[in-house]
Amino acid sequence: MAFGRISNNFQELKENIKALAHSSAEYYKLDLFNKSMQGAIAAIKGVAIALFMFFFILFLSIAIAVALSNWIDSPSSGFFIVAGIYLLLVLLFVFFGSKMLMKAILPGASKKFFQKPEKKPVENEHHEFTAQKDFETDEIIIKDNERI
Repeated sequence: MAFGRISNNFQELKENIKALAHSSAEYYKLDLFNKSMQGAIAAIKGVAIALFMFFFILFLSIAIAVALSNWIDSPSSGFFIVAGIYLLLVLLFVFFGSKMLMKAILPGASKKFFQKPEKKPVENEHHEFTAQKDFETDEIIIKDNERI
């Protein structure tokens, strides 16, 4: 009779371990899907913002070039001045930009990449995986109030 209970308990333990492994695998798949979707949404948002900023800077540059050309009374000099400013910005970025980008992006990206997924408490936890105690005798309850 005792061997039957132990055999049943081992069988239940085996099934619970399989269920736990399956639940853990599903959780990590869902976490990977969630993070990949967040990355895709951030990439799409970044591309859209970059596109709008490109058009803003393009039209602002044209407006500044036209205003400078009118101010100097030379039709093309404003465009050359604006082009020279952009060339100067590109050269500054080539020589000093990688260090600034590294300092700005690396810490935040590494924190997000290396953080472990947080397990949120679930209301309906599997009671099979937690030891349930009888508080009067401090014995662990196995099943249907049977005691070892």
